[in-house]
Formats: sequence, structure tokens, C-alpha cells
Amino acid sequence: MKDPKHFHFMGIGGIGMSALAKWHLQEGHQVSGCDTADSRSVQQLRSLGIPVHSSHDPDHLTDKMTLIKNRAVPANEPEAKHATELGILVKHRIELLGDLFQRFNAIAVTGSHGKSTTTGMIATIFCQLGLDPSVLIGADLQDIGGNMRFGQSTTLVAEVDESDPGFYLLDSHLAVLTNLENDHVADGFSERRTYHATLNDLLDATEKFASRAKNLLFCSDWPLLKSLFGQTCTASTFGTTSDATYRISGLNLLPEASRFNLVLPDGNIQQVCLSIPGQHNALNAAGALAVAHLSGLDISASADALSQFKGVGRRWQHWGTIEGAPIIDDYAHHPTEIMATLNTAQLTGRRVRAVIQPHRWVRTALHWPAIADAASIADEVFLVDIYGAGELAIPGISPEIIRDRVALTGTPIEYHSSLESVVSSIASTLDPNDLIITLGAGDVWKVAELLVNQERYDQ
Repeated sequence: MKDPKHFHFMGIGGIGMSALAKWHLQEGHQVSGCDTADSRSVQQLRSLGIPVHSSHDPDHLTDKMTLIKNRAVPANEPEAKHATELGILVKHRIELLGDLFQRFNAIAVTGSHGKSTTTGMIATIFCQLGLDPSVLIGADLQDIGGNMRFGQSTTLVAEVDESDPGFYLLDSHLAVLTNLENDHVADGFSERRTYHATLNDLLDATEKFASRAKNLLFCSDWPLLKSLFGQTCTASTFGTTSDATYRISGLNLLPEASRFNLVLPDGNIQQVCLSIPGQHNALNAAGALAVAHLSGLDISASADALSQFKGVGRRWQHWGTIEGAPIIDDYAHHPTEIMATLNTAQLTGRRVRAVIQPHRWVRTALHWPAIADAASIADEVFLVDIYGAGELAIPGISPEIIRDRVALTGTPIEYHSSLESVVSSIASTLDPNDLIITLGAGDVWKVAELLVNQERYDQ
């Protein structure tokens, strides 16, 4: 390292920030950070020798460092404001990721849903086939021991968060768009830190992101993507539609797996066997295999590698069983994700009992009817408080409006003001034929852990 630097990460425990922090530490830079939560991620970073302060404070700063923050941090936050006053270089997380993109052949995966799983699938294929990629992912991937892999090749497989309006500035070798719909859009609400102002702004940013890529691959099943790129003759596509470059046929969805044929551009057929369930994961797999094929990898060997893929953290994650009932946690929080996950759960033939934690006030305000309709797919719903993620509450928005709409469908639903209360209710009524699934991007996973461990989680 000819020019080691000091990077200080605000909110270092976040999944994307921690990956970049570990990357720069591995590369030989000095790394420090701060975070208000003493999470497992923060504890792991400390175990690596990274000093992490337990609060945000201007005293953390020196004029020799570069401050890294995400867009959730307001410009007038004291530590960030003081950095500007001192003349310290301040970069957004997406800008630091962009610096890495300039040095690699970056495979950039983005979209409203499935980013982490698709990134994990691509990383698994490339690692299994010996390509030694670097990987940055917004979830824990068992095959790489976490959310970052420091490889020695020129390939970087990276998840890109489309909620950051600056993602369109990234220059990638191959842009992969898993899907696109109305999410991370403020739509008239004042919250703007991790939101696009309108759907048109999101579409515009996505179009710019794709235009900066040397190659483009997108899922043909999604209308918004086809409207943006359907006339792009150089783009490749994957999906179930008849015009997909990489087409899924003969899809067979099983309770804990899925099978399908992938029709390649030359008409040859590759059989694909996945160890994870759901049509959404079949689409993710088709995208990952398309990336492998476009990268010149053997498609049969790639499918074999993918057959061993067990998923990423918090995506259909098995925590264990209680009295024969599986306990599963999933990150699903948008109505489309909740619907897909609960439809997958119903394939098991068990009584599906879903613990749902609405995520963010703006998303809940915009999508609560669809959240309720998706939740009603379950046989029984346990609803908990909205996980605000730092957003201000919106008058008139509450779990009760979701509860009342679900109740109208006839699906039994209970509202609980604490996670411990949910655990108690489920544990006292558990049946061996149940499937318990926790859904949300907040801390609802603690219900799964509490049920399995039968002890209080100490945050």
C-alpha cells in the first residue's frame, strides 16, 4: 500500500458500511468508526482491531482522515457538520464504492428485490469455479464468511443499493437489474435521506446507472424494466417470458427447493436444481447463471455450483425447530416480497403463522393496504410495531390500520406491542404442523431467535 489513508465510518455497523470498512482494513488502510448500536456487527469489527466509538461525536475527527457516511446521516448532524467545518474530505458510502468500481471489472447487482440473494449466487459460482472474486454484499454469505471477500482477481461482485439516489454514478462492467417497482420513493413525504423524490426520479436514476455500464442484463418479467430497456438491442435478459435471452421453462416449485430448465441463447438447455424454495429465487438463479454464461464460464459447472447455494442471511433463514415446527426468518418488508415469501411458505403444507414488522414510516404510509393484503396470505398473523429506522412517525399511520384490513379478509391477526409478547403467544399455542416465519427488515428476527433459544435477547 503506497498511500495508506485513514477512513472513519459513521454508522459503521450497517451491513454496507461494515463491508467497506473491512475491505479498506484488509487493503492496509487505517479504519475507525462510530455507531450508536452495540450490534454483533460492531462487536465483530472491534474483534478485527477496528476502534468503534459507541456514539457520534465531533471529537472523533482529525484533519488527517476521510469521513464516510451514508445518506441517512443529515448534513447538520454534529459530527458530519464539524467535518465540513474542518475541511475534512467527506464521502458518501456510494462514492467510496464508486472508487472501487474504477479499479475492477465490477458486476453490479441492483433492483427493488433480490439483490442480496442474486449477488450471493453470483459470488458462489465465481468462488466455486476458482475465479477468486472480491465481493461486497448487503447480507451475510456463508460461503465467504460474511459480507465481504477480498479476492486477488480483477473481478468485483457487488450489491448496489438503489435506495441511494447516487447509485447512478457507478461505472460497472456488467449491470444486473433484478426487478424494479415503487419502493424507496418519497412520493410527497418530506423524508428524503434514502428516498427518491418520485418514481420518475427512480426510473431516471436506473436508466443512467444502466447507461454507464459496458453491458446490461435485466429481468424481462418486470414491466418497468421492459419499458426502460426493452428496445435496447444490446441488452441481455432473463426470466419466464418467451422473449427472454435466458429463459426459465418447466419450473417446478417444491417446499424446500425448486427445479427448472434454463434455455440458453443458442437453444441449449441447462437443468437447474436449487436447494432454496420460491419462484423469486428461481428468477434470481436465472440471473446469476446468465451472468456466469456472459462471463464465459461453463454453464453446467455454474449450475452445479449453484445447487449447493444455501441462501444469504435473513433470506428464508432457518433458525431451528420447536416441537417439530420450523422457525424461519426473512427480510421481506415490501408487499411484493411479503407476498412471494408467504406464497413460498404455503408450499410446505403447514399452518403458516407470520410475524410481520412494518418497516419505515414512509413505506408503511404508501403501501399499508398492499402490506395487509400480502399478510393475509398467511394462516395467522402476528403484527408488531412499525420499525421506524430513524424516520419520524406519520400521523394516522399505525399497525392498527394494517390489523383492521387483514381482519376484514378473515385471516386471524393479533397486534403485539413487544416482541417478547409475540414469543409468548406463539410458544403457548405451537403445533408440530406450524411454520413460524418472521418478516421484516428491522429487528423482528429476534422473535425467531427467542423462540429457538427460549431466552431473552439482550440487545
